[in-house]
Amino acid sequence: MEIRRVFVDKLKIKNGMALLTGQNHKYIASVLRKCAGDRIDLIDGKGYLYRCVINTIKSKEIYLQMLDVIHKPEEKRPKITLCVSPIKGQRMDWLVEKATELNVERILPALFKRTVIKIEGKEKKTERWKKLSIEASRQSGRFTVPEIIEPTPLRGILPYIEHIQNRWVFYEKEKNNHIRDVVSTYREGEICIIIGPEGGIDEAEIEWLKNNGFITCSLGENIFRAETSPLVVLSIIHYEFSQK
Repeated sequence: MEIRRVFVDKLKIKNGMALLTGQNHKYIASVLRKCAGDRIDLIDGKGYLYRCVINTIKSKEIYLQMLDVIHKPEEKRPKITLCVSPIKGQRMDWLVEKATELNVERILPALFKRTVIKIEGKEKKTERWKKLSIEASRQSGRFTVPEIIEPTPLRGILPYIEHIQNRWVFYEKEKNNHIRDVVSTYREGEICIIIGPEGGIDEAEIEWLKNNGFITCSLGENIFRAETSPLVVLSIIHYEFSQK
């Protein structure tokens, strides 16, 4: 039988016993229909996995006996912040899921001049993306969960990336720098990649990005959909740094 993983933001442990309430209680008891004696793994999103067995299920509480704790060492690949213009409909949901599977560290939706959709209810949207990233982390076997930032105007992204030296923006009008060129300039540390809206990044925005340390680069002659470009970039980086 498959051992299900459950994400727990704040894990309460006492005397080798974990206490779950609220949505986690409902998910395990009502959705998964688990019983006392069943195995459950908990992940805290910070690199730890807790192997447990259900001890007791009450009306509003579940007690789990800790069997083992596993800490997954940090990836050798660099941590990546994906700064991307929000996309229409379910395509953004799909992008969040796939970027999570490709081990992105942070997803930062950025609002460009040509961003097509109007973001209403930022908190609700962000909460949905967080839930999708948690589920994608569980399914892909990640011990961590990417941070999801609320949609932010492009010029408001700097506080989130001030510690990042490797800053790459993918720009359809760039003719000289290819992704292989910027990968070769990589300096030890995290990477921030920017993918603009479907209508392209405005020239004034490109100038602002350059003035703030971003290098423009191209993915070649192919024109990718807005939700495909980030995954192409993440896949290339995943491959390149898996070889090092």
